Amino acid sequence: MSNSQAIVACIEHTMVSDANVIKEAERQLQEYQKEDGFTSFLLTLITNDDTPSTIRLSAAIYFKNKVIRSWNAKRDDGIKPAEQQAIKDNLIQALIKFAEDNHIRPHITEAIKGILDNNDHWDLIEIITKMLTSGQQDYLYPGILLLFTVCRVHRWDMADERDYIDKVALNVFPIIEESSSQLVNATDYRSSELLYLILKSFKYACLSNFPAYFKNVEKLSAWIQLHLYVCAKPLPQEVMDLEPSDRSLDKRVKVTKWGFGNLNKFIHRYAKSTKLVSEEFITYVFENLVPTILEQYFKVIEAWSDRSLWLSDASLFYLIEFLNKCMITVKLYPLLNPHIMTIIKSIILPCLDANEESVELWEDDQEEYTRRYYDTMRDTTSADKAAVDFIFAMGAHQDNHLQELLHYLNGILTEFSQNTDDVKMAYRQEGAMRGLSTLFEQMNEKTEIDNVFGTFILALLSQDKYPFLCARALNTVALYTNSLDDMGVLSKIFEVTYSQFLTSDFIPIQVQGADALKTLIICNESIHSSISSQVPLIMERLLKLSKSFETDVYPEVMEAFVERFSDELTPFAAELANNLVEQFLRLDQSIIENNGGSYSTGDPDLEIQAASILQTMSTMVMSMSKVSLIDNFAPVVKFLQLNAQMAFQMELVELMDSLALSSKMLHGEFTPAIWDAFNDLLDAFQTYAAEYFEGYSVFFETVILYGFPTDSTFVEPFLSILASQLDSKIDYNIESVIQLLTYYGLTLRDTPLFDKCIEVSADESLEIDERGMVKLTLANIISKPIETLQTCENTGYTLKFLNDWFDSKFLSVFGIKLQIMAIITLLTLPELPSCVNGFVGQFSSKLITLAQSLPAAIRNRDAMTKGEEFEGLMDPAEEDEYFLDYDDDAKETVLDQVNAFHELHKFFQQIPSISPDRYQQIMSALNNDQKEFLEEALKFVAEH
Repeated sequence: MSNSQAIVACIEHTMVSDANVIKEAERQLQEYQKEDGFTSFLLTLITNDDTPSTIRLSAAIYFKNKVIRSWNAKRDDGIKPAEQQAIKDNLIQALIKFAEDNHIRPHITEAIKGILDNNDHWDLIEIITKMLTSGQQDYLYPGILLLFTVCRVHRWDMADERDYIDKVALNVFPIIEESSSQLVNATDYRSSELLYLILKSFKYACLSNFPAYFKNVEKLSAWIQLHLYVCAKPLPQEVMDLEPSDRSLDKRVKVTKWGFGNLNKFIHRYAKSTKLVSEEFITYVFENLVPTILEQYFKVIEAWSDRSLWLSDASLFYLIEFLNKCMITVKLYPLLNPHIMTIIKSIILPCLDANEESVELWEDDQEEYTRRYYDTMRDTTSADKAAVDFIFAMGAHQDNHLQELLHYLNGILTEFSQNTDDVKMAYRQEGAMRGLSTLFEQMNEKTEIDNVFGTFILALLSQDKYPFLCARALNTVALYTNSLDDMGVLSKIFEVTYSQFLTSDFIPIQVQGADALKTLIICNESIHSSISSQVPLIMERLLKLSKSFETDVYPEVMEAFVERFSDELTPFAAELANNLVEQFLRLDQSIIENNGGSYSTGDPDLEIQAASILQTMSTMVMSMSKVSLIDNFAPVVKFLQLNAQMAFQMELVELMDSLALSSKMLHGEFTPAIWDAFNDLLDAFQTYAAEYFEGYSVFFETVILYGFPTDSTFVEPFLSILASQLDSKIDYNIESVIQLLTYYGLTLRDTPLFDKCIEVSADESLEIDERGMVKLTLANIISKPIETLQTCENTGYTLKFLNDWFDSKFLSVFGIKLQIMAIITLLTLPELPSCVNGFVGQFSSKLITLAQSLPAAIRNRDAMTKGEEFEGLMDPAEEDEYFLDYDDDAKETVLDQVNAFHELHKFFQQIPSISPDRYQQIMSALNNDQKEFLEEALKFVAEH
């Protein structure tokens, strides 16, 4: 290129320390890259022997990014087709040249992947084949790297798109089979790296979707044997001399891991027939391959158990997961059944035991120990996680082994209690407790559990020789989510748990102690009265600990105590609230900084902790009803809204809603802080919040019911938001608007956007629920009957409304009252509009039918609230409808203040004198049963 020297100079300038110089160099490179030949020049610069290593590396990075970004781009910086072929040819040569360069090679392979990712039909089969069959050792590594890259790109190809990856497997895999048989016997690092790439290539090509390569079952069997050989192969001494943490990073250890990993993925992928996987293939796998794998695995387990074979944590995870799959697969379980207890004794429980490494971690880093061994949300390929899953699956699917296992665990617990000085027995105690706590759901004998807690768990909680066992005992208490029947045992367990939580300096004991206390108070209400005086001290300790170690456990425990001991904790409300705010803002600020201000990609662990804190805030607001926490939590609401933290939308809405309800309850109206939050929300709808409209409906309902009746400042902008959502073409958002307008009509006696709702609901493609429109229309009739009916007439909606109404059956108290009040409103009009004048008879009959059904609806609502059975029998369709309608009964509306029978009595007292003719019409439309009911109802109301 004519600007070659200038480009080199710019690349040099990107490596200086002056930020202004770097910025200017990058700006110039942005211009140069638009010129034809720029990308080719970078590749030439990389491969030129005279190029300084620093410039070569910088050029390689820029080249990779350029290829990934611009390969098929239509922009002015796109790489033209004429230049692409030359780059491809030279790129392969560059890979060969830099195969041994750990700095340049990764950027070359990523550039190749970038080309393939850009849907470039670059057929590399012939190139790979030539390299692997050349007989030249220098071509073997780059050839396998190319194969790995191709398989990686095509790993998710669906069945109808697998032609190319199938062709790769059919043509190339037979060649690398021979190479693999040689590599598997070698112990050097490079051979293991090549074998690692081969195993990963096999995974990508054959274990995501069924490959044509598997049609030759002899080839498949050969690959299974290769994997089994890798799994059983001892590691060289130089690897064993490494520290365990460093050992797992060695490629030779990773080869073993992927031997087990691939076999595990194989059995999970091909354990049942599908459209592409035939029954014959599954039968072959079950009858020929799985028995062979299990036979070798049993030998591996024996070697691992007697310490003649070392396996990494990840290898053990995949091995146990394979066994787990066999156990829960009906046709494979007989192969495992005779060996279950041997497996449990030889590998499952040992993987749950404590060991020197875990105790060393306890001593060196208690925070990491807590996360490693007690964070159930942690997604890891650890042996103990797989072992817990195996025991749980055994209890759930093959409980015929349960009693034998429990007896064995009891033996371990008993043996330790008789010899507490044996550290190895202490290690086994950890595994026994983890196994026991995993089986709690399957243990039915409550006396047996009380004995375990009273005999073993209590002793472990009380000892201080092995603090890691105290933490595990506390975790065992936390995991038992039923009540303890023996009050003596329960009292002692609580007392020791309380003491350990309050006094221990060990973080795992503090965290698990808090978790255990939470379970004890949730599952054992019988102790609440006797421990209430201790609750403030517990909360004080929680507040202190939550500042020193961030975990989602502490907020959850605080929430549980606040729910159950709100009176005792009221004096601590402000301090607790401020502490939670401080913690949350610190956490969320970290989330924002980690994501560069983006709310869409968060740190799951931090987000779980933050969400838990927000839930605790909401619980505090609703439980401590005598304390105003609005000003304490308002900064959190503002922070979330201003920073568009939509990962916490559900928790934010719950907090805003609880604060608004608290404001109404304590002050009779919304405080300025609530209206400020609502104003921020309205502003957010101009930027990001509109996409999440439905999630805000609960809070909007509260504003309509309790905010707008006393302050209409924000009514117009709110209605503008509703209007825009009616135009959104999103059915569930539109239905939310209709529901909000129903409450709006009843509360504020106004009917905004009604004509627009009618128009939108007429769009059949949206499939808007007719019942929602019926309720909205009835609410509007109650508010403004004449205007509502005129709108119905003007839009041609009247007949459809009446048909939908008479076809609908509302089972909730709200729905029945709504209809009763709408009918009374209509029949009370001095003159009925012509559009409904002919329906007086139907209205009259429906009015009495609704009144007859109201008492049962009230009883069903109360039963639903208490968790009791409904009155009478409902068919499944009616039950489904009732559960939908019950949402209306769960909200407080103006209809709650209406006594429908009093209104009925008032109506029938007045109508004979106001309009004798209409009264005659009404009475003549009723049958004898309805008249009898009306007479009794009116008499009852008059007497009471």
